Amino acid sequence: MWHPIHALRETAATVMRALRELLNQQSILRQEYEYIKNQVSLRTPGNPALLGYKVYSQFDEDGIIAHIFSVLGDGERVFVEIGCSNGLENNTHTLLLQGWRGAWIDADASKINFIAKYVPASPMLVLKQEFVSVENVEATVSDAVSILKAKEIDFLSIDIDGDDINVLSALLQRIKPRVICAEYNAKFPPPMNLSIQVQENKFWQGNDYHGASLACFTEALGALGYVLITCGLSGVNAFFIRNCDSAQFPAFTVEQLFQPARYSLRRFASGHPASLNFLADKMSGTSRMKRAIE
Repeated sequence: MWHPIHALRETAATVMRALRELLNQQSILRQEYEYIKNQVSLRTPGNPALLGYKVYSQFDEDGIIAHIFSVLGDGERVFVEIGCSNGLENNTHTLLLQGWRGAWIDADASKINFIAKYVPASPMLVLKQEFVSVENVEATVSDAVSILKAKEIDFLSIDIDGDDINVLSALLQRIKPRVICAEYNAKFPPPMNLSIQVQENKFWQGNDYHGASLACFTEALGALGYVLITCGLSGVNAFFIRNCDSAQFPAFTVEQLFQPARYSLRRFASGHPASLNFLADKMSGTSRMKRAIE
């Protein structure tokens, strides 16, 4: 005869199975990550990706960013992230928690509205809903930098799943961030030099026609005064710095630094599921401080 206790036991058993599966998955991902790091260390000793870790980034970008600025110095601690999503997973959430200030820009109004709903308005964070294109990227970024009262951008992240290379190239004609993180299309290893054609107001369709290959980014940004110094080990993001700073990092070829697509590593957990709560606390504090000063 059925009894409520039976349902409770079944639920508990289901939860335990799910927990065991999750722990097993994380253990496998950890082993894979350590193996990859070992191979990368042998091939490119001193590679900044070896110091990566995840807090709110997709995988290891938070640690890579921290290491790069530990070498270069923080500067004004100003960032712009184009393609910030809903703030739960991006490359600059952690920077905000560390006292940086910057701009989050995204084409999806629902994502910007989600952030605005949970994170109090603050002089530390500019929110912009904008479909960034070759034509408007300079004006959009310049406006954000003006609101932040910044002299330059220390860190720029771009991930728009589309015409990233031409949008970034257009921006770099006038604005020169110290460090750039750009999502590349890891399906195409060097020396394959590919990018999509310019597309206005079109979103990614979920297939391989997006962005540009690493060789394409390296060539285009090289012509604009930047050098590739590393790629995240999940094969998603590439990091570039100004040529004048390149001597502070080991030099490797694009072929040596290329990382293939390892998107399964994005399932690697940095702890409990992400929220905007710590960020809301941080922004609330800066808002109260600003009112006290005024």
